[in-house]
Amino acid sequence: MQIHRIEIPTPLPVGPVNAYFLPGDPPTLIDTGPKTDATRIALEAGLDAAGLRVDEIRRIILTHGHTDHFGSAASIQQQSGAEIFGHEADRSKFSGERWIVDHLSTFFTEAGLPQAFLQSFVDTLRGYRELFDPIPHVTALQDGDEVSLGGARLRVLHCPGHSQGHICLYHDDGELIAGDLLLETISPNPVVEFTAEGKRIPTLPQYLQSLRRVLILNCDVAYPGHGTPIANPSARIRELIAHHDQRKEQIRGLLGPAPKTLQELAQEIYHDLDHLNMMLALSEIIGHLDLLIEEKRASVTRRGRTLRYKAK
Repeated sequence: MQIHRIEIPTPLPVGPVNAYFLPGDPPTLIDTGPKTDATRIALEAGLDAAGLRVDEIRRIILTHGHTDHFGSAASIQQQSGAEIFGHEADRSKFSGERWIVDHLSTFFTEAGLPQAFLQSFVDTLRGYRELFDPIPHVTALQDGDEVSLGGARLRVLHCPGHSQGHICLYHDDGELIAGDLLLETISPNPVVEFTAEGKRIPTLPQYLQSLRRVLILNCDVAYPGHGTPIANPSARIRELIAHHDQRKEQIRGLLGPAPKTLQELAQEIYHDLDHLNMMLALSEIIGHLDLLIEEKRASVTRRGRTLRYKAK
């Protein structure tokens, strides 16, 4: 199967993002980059090198609903008429709904952060708003669906954790389009998420389950959302699982009989965090606490509106 990687610059801390062009019937683009002039220039150049124009794209598949991966999908659709596909669980992200802010307010308060942090964080999010156009309609892909490319077929794998609607695409010859499930140099963050009713979803346990699911496929190569292809995906998966096990034990070591808030734990592990990185730190720490509580090695209590964690 031919896979053309197109590296797209972003103004985000994560750096460049990958889009992938798959020639065939129909011509398919996996992820699009954010909505910037630099994205359009890089995408046009990458497609031109593969012998295609943007207006010839007929299908766009989005691995998940983070801005750096889907931001320019709506404008590409407007130019090309391409149909956009993604997982139902990320539909609210694709459409630009922002009900999550109310749930984040509760989460930050429970973490021990001042109310002013929420406003500053929301202001940070608003700064990213210009990097995407909402997508009013996304055709749903479900786990196990097959995506046809003429003679080739890709199987959809629903791999939640980094995002609730994250999908990977697997070809039986051992190739995996991995999105942000697998990255070579960093550990993908299991970003905190909520149900529409406000219940927090245990994203790190989900992410580890997704890794183990892909591990049994024993893929030959993975095409990640950021960086170059990963030649030994199984080895990288084992590294990521080991990393999270080590971090879980580190957090367990910070817990004692005196309860601590999420903010206090974050300040012990990390230093000088801006608002976005504080959010990512809280997401990672709460995920490892979920694992420790599941193992009955930690417990959580509520004092007023704040949650506190201690060893058990």
